[in-house]
Amino acid sequence: MKNIVKYSIYFFIGIVLFGACTPEKYELGDIDIAPAQIVEGVSYKIEHDASNPNIIYLTSLVDAKYTPLWEHPQGRSQDKKVTLRIPFPGEYKVKFGVETRGGIVYGEPATFKVDDMYAEFISDETWTLLAGGAGEEKTWYLDLDQNGLSRVFKGPLYFYGTGDWWGNVNQQGKPLNSDSWLWDPTWKENTWLMPAGDYGEMTFNLKGGANIIVNHNMLGRKQKGSFMIDTDKKTIRMVDATPLHGKPQDGIVVDWGDVRIMSLNENTMQLAVLRDPVLSQEGAAMLTYNFISKAYRESLESSD
Repeated sequence: MKNIVKYSIYFFIGIVLFGACTPEKYELGDIDIAPAQIVEGVSYKIEHDASNPNIIYLTSLVDAKYTPLWEHPQGRSQDKKVTLRIPFPGEYKVKFGVETRGGIVYGEPATFKVDDMYAEFISDETWTLLAGGAGEEKTWYLDLDQNGLSRVFKGPLYFYGTGDWWGNVNQQGKPLNSDSWLWDPTWKENTWLMPAGDYGEMTFNLKGGANIIVNHNMLGRKQKGSFMIDTDKKTIRMVDATPLHGKPQDGIVVDWGDVRIMSLNENTMQLAVLRDPVLSQEGAAMLTYNFISKAYRESLESSD
């Protein structure tokens, strides 16, 4: 009888221990909102400013339990209310979605129209440094040529953390998150990053709109699109065009049009895009391409 009691106690203890060691199963919540419910006027609204119709307000109307997700002409945002300052006339798209416990849901894009140009919105020096100013154009080259020469930077490609942006790179603010770091490899010691070559040129212009033409010589394609700058966040939204880049990185970025300006002056520029951790099978990072202006490169070549 004692043995029966003893074995029964051991059996009970074993069950308890097994239950304690078995991992709990966590399941995502249900997606409780349908794409058909995410429509302008119901889930969000688009409004023009009463005194300046080139100012557009995007406002989420969904419950606070959802995270709003905006894709708009000046980039992306998760704010409840977004203010756009659109300098050029045209028809623009807005895509709105929400993040739920069960996943992300987007509705169909909506459009809004801007009738007139408002020149004050391109008076910020960012527009001039990037594109030369109203009615002008400016051409940029990757800082790497067919001879493997980088004239200003250590190489054509640096790597920053996902928290890095204009603010902390230029000592004007804090990182966006704790993932802040820099690897600035010398190209000659890391030629695997991208081969030497003539990568073509990238031209921004402000002639009747914000336009961009990119000749990807190394990728064998030419693109013509548009762009918009958020001068506060120092970001660029590119449509139908991508920054010059190398073939090794061509397939590891989800959104080449979502661009951070890391640095920009009259002669040099650094543009960053997010390396996707799944496509790259590496951690997320900001692939930061180093550019020099056409005029500056020509001045350096003439002095060689």
